[in-house]
Amino acid sequence: MNLEKSTVVTCSNCGKSWDKNLLEKSCSNCFACTGCETYLCPECRYEIVVVPIKPMKRTFREE
Repeated sequence: MNLEKSTVVTCSNCGKSWDKNLLEKSCSNCFACTGCETYLCPECRYEIVVVPIKPMKRTFREE
């Protein structure tokens, strides 16, 4: 049983929305991997890039 939460992504080229779990993954193996997820839109074959949210940096105040 797959309990993974589904996430809808929208293609910026054709405007159609898809469940990212059903999309074909694509990776260009760029030299500066940031952990993004790249999928191919089944409608227009445009790459849909999902960039992960950066965690907040914790700052400490000197006293």
